[in-house]
Amino acid sequence: MKDYYQILGIPENSSDTAIKKAFRKLAFQYHPDTNPGGEQEAAGKFKEINEAYGVLGDKEKRRQYDLARKGAFAGTGYDCGYQGFDYSQQDIFRDIFSNRATVDELNRMFARAGLRFDQDFLNRVFFSGNGAIFQYFTGSGPTGTRNAYRGPAYPAVRQPGLVERWLSGMAMKMGRFVLKTLFGFPGGSSTGQQLDHHVDFELSPSEAAAGVEKLVTYQRNGQAKRLMVKVPAGVRQGTRIRLKGMGMATGNRAGNLYLHIRIKR
Repeated sequence: MKDYYQILGIPENSSDTAIKKAFRKLAFQYHPDTNPGGEQEAAGKFKEINEAYGVLGDKEKRRQYDLARKGAFAGTGYDCGYQGFDYSQQDIFRDIFSNRATVDELNRMFARAGLRFDQDFLNRVFFSGNGAIFQYFTGSGPTGTRNAYRGPAYPAVRQPGLVERWLSGMAMKMGRFVLKTLFGFPGGSSTGQQLDHHVDFELSPSEAAAGVEKLVTYQRNGQAKRLMVKVPAGVRQGTRIRLKGMGMATGNRAGNLYLHIRIKR
């Protein structure tokens, strides 16, 4: 059984604040971007640190883990098949990265230091090769949107650093200002919207009530595309799920795929 306290280098009676502080320190230390030449080894340690924080930073998971850990040390058999704590590493990562607030907090934390924590980075470090789809959800009802973390579908590309992203953003704002001032153009482009793709996503009443992982198949640039989508329990008729970057593509641009929930009557 993994010793998550040892991984974070903290005692068992550590407070929530101490757990978070230890995680932040180690996460920056072992982030692949801070270990040039040793990215692969650092990524393995980075995953382990995030797994430990995913358990110890969650009150219920920590409670279950502590009980199972004490049982294992007492020889009660709790270490057999993780009885009392049956979360796999993928379960832990799924829970971490399906929480929008957690993802946003971590993204801001690393972005301040110019380190990556975007979708491509997450897929490559945490979910590489398994083709899984992980989603975080925002909003509810017909106007709610969904974003997906998915297994990598394209070759890894270099992600710009913090300064580059800031300069790029400033250049785009200046460009829009010039267009609007000199020519009266709004400065936006409808290209992205033209690449968006909309698909009806049919669920049975029981699937909508209980939640489901379900395959959606659609045509993307003339080729069949298959995605496994996780739908939360209690989804309602007319809800719209947004899968970022999974719509039509041209050059280096890609639109979004919108799934419109239709509940069979």
